[in-house]
Amino acid sequence: MKGKLPKGIAPVASAFSSLVALVCPLCIPAVGALLASVGLGFALKFEVLKGLLIVFLGAALLSLGWSLRIHKKWRIFLLGLTGAILIYVGRHIWFSIFLMGAGAAMLMGASVWNIWAKSECDQCKDGDGG
Repeated sequence: MKGKLPKGIAPVASAFSSLVALVCPLCIPAVGALLASVGLGFALKFEVLKGLLIVFLGAALLSLGWSLRIHKKWRIFLLGLTGAILIYVGRHIWFSIFLMGAGAAMLMGASVWNIWAKSECDQCKDGDGG
């Protein structure tokens, strides 16, 4: 068991790290300082950040969609899709902290639910699907 985490700790760690990133008021300046210090200050421009948001939301949905073909639970993907749409709309259309927070909670919930669904999937346990 050396070097191996206890079963079920990954979803908990993922949820708590996402929660810390959402509520930490130091995160935005810290990320800005980090990007500037490694020569990526240009990434703080609105157009770049908007593109990065779309890319990362797309990657999250692609991951949920990939898992969908294994466990066949459409509700997980729909929850993630709704969350991604709310994040985008809350950030770039109506600028609403509530919409962004609700969308982030939905996307995190879909991710945790997806991990649980994959752990309960017989095909995944056999090593055939993921």
